[in-house]
Amino acid sequence: MCAAGAIAAIAPRVSTTEITAAWSMRTTLALIGLGFGIDQVSVSGHRYTADTDVFDALDLPNVPTFAAFDAGAALKRIQRISWVDTAQIMRVFPGTLRIEIRERPPVAIWSRGDKTYLIDATGRILGPVPETSGWVLPRVAGEGANTELMAVLIALGRHKDLEAQVDHAERVAERRWTIVLKNGSRIELSPDREVEGLDQIAANSDLRRAYAARPIVIDVRTPGRIAVRPLDTQTAARQAKASVGLAQRP
Repeated sequence: MCAAGAIAAIAPRVSTTEITAAWSMRTTLALIGLGFGIDQVSVSGHRYTADTDVFDALDLPNVPTFAAFDAGAALKRIQRISWVDTAQIMRVFPGTLRIEIRERPPVAIWSRGDKTYLIDATGRILGPVPETSGWVLPRVAGEGANTELMAVLIALGRHKDLEAQVDHAERVAERRWTIVLKNGSRIELSPDREVEGLDQIAANSDLRRAYAARPIVIDVRTPGRIAVRPLDTQTAARQAKASVGLAQRP
């Protein structure tokens, strides 16, 4: 074997991938040396969004320089974080990345099965309700309650006296609402007629006194007609159990 062949036989083989990686590293180091490196990240405007979620969305370990950083893609990832409504990404020379966040306000607490979530006006789940929480928000329950809650909240908001007596609103069969009052009374509403139904009840002073005095069922599902009946004991028992469960959740 000739000397050249012997040298070739013992020399380590360097793959194309390794050469590319080495060249990329040299380029990155050169860009950092020229002042294109991302040295610091500042996040502001957030209270409930975790810093770690924002940093994960930025993916800085894989894009340590401004030349490699795709602000548009990073912005989309940040806006997928549950609490984030809008965000801005700005470069502050020489090496700081500033993130400004506006969060989504929660408007209700949604009970689904044995779990409770904070939700915004669109029904987006912002996160679980903490065990120790000071949130004082309307409560809704049932499948589909999160995406349809604004209709019932707006209808109740027209009648503050009635709204103050509400314990929670239940979505029934993903079609209509039942309003459960703090004393156990139930108001049965028809689909897409929340405003009309509650207006009927609010306009009737005798009816208002009746549901405040004892637990009853008020059914306004038929247009122009109000049906009143006593609350049966089985419904009352189930309702009391459900209310205790809701009360124990923050």
